[in-house]
Amino acid sequence: MNTKLIEKVWIDDTAVYAQTKDGQIASYSLELWPSLLHASKAEREDFYLSYSGIHWPQIDEDLSYEGMFANSNLCSRTPTEDSVVYLQ
Repeated sequence: MNTKLIEKVWIDDTAVYAQTKDGQIASYSLELWPSLLHASKAEREDFYLSYSGIHWPQIDEDLSYEGMFANSNLCSRTPTEDSVVYLQ
């Protein structure tokens, strides 16, 4: 398996984005995630990165990197969700 390594994650008023070290960018529209869509800017910007995804503690929302990249047709889903990861 060719693992993609997350380098950067950001969010704006329309979507959440993740970029790999080799420059691939995937995103989810906030319309798919009502808790993010209706969150304040401060709540959206309060997130942390784990090995397999993004967590927003104030709104208790989690998104997986692999799900985001699979949704963008940039990878296939795996049983262990470790084809796209963040390593500090």
